[in-house]
This record gives sequence, C-alpha cells and structure tokens, in this order.
Amino acid sequence: MHVLWALLLFTNGKVTAQAPKNLRSDVRLPGTPEYTSSPTGYPVFETAEQVISAFNFARRQEEKQMKLPPNSLGQLTLPEGYAKASESERALFLINQERTIRNGADYGTGSLRTLPLEGLETHLNAVAEAHAGDMTRHQFFGHTSHNGRDALKRITAQSVYGGNCYQFMARAENIYMFCFYSSDLPVLRPPAFLIEQALFSWLYQDASSAWGHRETILIQNRDASGGQGFRNDRGTPGSEGFLGIGISSVAGYRPCSNLPGYRKAGHVVVMNIADPAPDCPYTVPVPTLPSPVTGSRK
Repeated sequence: MHVLWALLLFTNGKVTAQAPKNLRSDVRLPGTPEYTSSPTGYPVFETAEQVISAFNFARRQEEKQMKLPPNSLGQLTLPEGYAKASESERALFLINQERTIRNGADYGTGSLRTLPLEGLETHLNAVAEAHAGDMTRHQFFGHTSHNGRDALKRITAQSVYGGNCYQFMARAENIYMFCFYSSDLPVLRPPAFLIEQALFSWLYQDASSAWGHRETILIQNRDASGGQGFRNDRGTPGSEGFLGIGISSVAGYRPCSNLPGYRKAGHVVVMNIADPAPDCPYTVPVPTLPSPVTGSRK
C-alpha cells in the first residue's frame, strides 16, 4: 500500500485530482429495514446500521454499473461516537470517505487521483445555516434566497470570502428537503440521520438532477462534467477545499404540503463548498471524528 502523496499527479507544484464519472442510473435501496425505513427504497435512516448497509449496498451497485472490480470501493465503517458527533462533522467524515474510496479506481479514463476536503470552515457553515433558516422561515425551497441572492453571492458576502479570498468553482451548493417525519416534542428536531439521507440522495439517487449534486460532493480539480474545481493552492497538497453544512426544521413547511406522507414538518439541509485562496484568515475547527485513511490500490 502506497501513501496517497506518493502517487498523486503534480502540476507546477500543485496536486491535481480527477473526479469519477457519474452513475448510469439511480441506486434504489431494497425496501427492507436492513437498508431503509422506507418500503419504496428512498433513504430513510433511523439507525447507524441502516446507514452502513445502505452506503455499502450503493458502493456495490456503483461497481457493477461502472464495471469496477467487486469490492474495490471498500466497506464503510463508522467510528466510535459517530452518532453523537455534530451533523457537520458527520457530513465531513462521510464526504471524505466517499471522495477517497475512489482513489486509484479506473472509470475508463485511467487510475483516478482523489483528495479529501481540508475541513469544515466556520464562516461557510454560517452561510449554509443562514440559507437553511431562510428557506424554512420564508416557506420556500431553492438555491435563490428570499431576497434574490444565489449561493455565490451569499458566500462572497461573508467578509472572509470577499475580495480575492474566494476562487470561483463550477459547484457551490447542494440542498435537500425531507418531509416524511416530524417530532411531537415541544422542540422540533430533525431525524437522527438526516445528513446521511441527504448525502445518500445526492450521491446515489441524483439522475433527475443530471448528477449535479453528486458532482458537487465529488468535485476535484474538475467535476465530472469538466467544470472548474479546486486549485489546491492552500494548505497541504493532500487535501483541498472547505465544507459548510446547515440544517433547519419547521412545522407546517409549505413545500412539503403536497407530498405523500407529509406530517406537519419539513427539514432542509444545505451543503456549501468553497475553494479558498491562500493566505486568507479562515477558521477551520478540528473535528472530533477521525479523518479517513487515504491510500491507493496497487
């Protein structure tokens, strides 16, 4: 087993990484409690065991669709204390797992070089949280805020990303809405594994969005459609880019009202990514969950 940095491609002193191709079709989960609490195969996770089973099932299906060797995308395992970590930390852990398991895989264009995200960024988290709250507060679901700002404008409105501190990318945001469950407790709470449901939907059930959400999660120096990705000119060469996560729940969420199974509440997830320019004053907290072990296949 070689360490990741030993096999990465360097260009002008920068590490470049390649995004995997998109799937050919959605991965539909078996409608059994082992994988999901939804009989339709939609990802509804009530236990960590369902998360593990669903993601490993999807990896096997991706191997079949993309003609990869069986089990070449590995097995997802969750570290001790995973369920007690914050949603943002769990998102970073799972996203980096999904980004790095494809290192060394061949999707028909040669052996891929894939990198994890550098980490969560406090200001980017605030952007994602603000947009999630905006959607539930103003009763809409979409990338454009109630006052007409898109993701790029919201990110660059943060002082730390203003000026030359934000480097343009083809991808900036994913959003997700879940309407099937609500809490009867006085304080409305999202489902225990809402972030995992969002990530699964974006990665493995995204054909209706032309796999744009998947491309946002797996973007490297380019996305799978050829759009501009990370320049990897900040921090260590073995990681690139920042992540922000926001979640908001509300009773009586109007965009849910016409959907089957609507039960009074709506939950939204916002994921933002950013390519930070060097030498700007970002805040990257140390996560409590370990980073995935990166490597490549012999």
